[in-house]
Amino acid sequence: MPAGLTLNARQRAVDAFYAEHGPCCAGCDWWRYVNSVAGECTRTVPVAGPQRFAMLGIEGASLDPGAGHIMTPRDHLCGEFKDESPCPD
Repeated sequence: MPAGLTLNARQRAVDAFYAEHGPCCAGCDWWRYVNSVAGECTRTVPVAGPQRFAMLGIEGASLDPGAGHIMTPRDHLCGEFKDESPCPD
């Protein structure tokens, strides 16, 4: 499958979740899809590796995740939610 179709399929799945559940990370302009249940919040500055996964309930990972943006579950909603994109069709 061409990479473009994979990206479109992922975006459609995220948009469908947002449409069904209302305001949440999956519909936020700051959020970047990583897998089917979690993504990165680019609203905040990068943090140390262990802090990245704290909101997912992951503690003491066997591999060092490295610094980066905080990972959040797709259904999370915080005070920084922003959606300035047109509604999905």
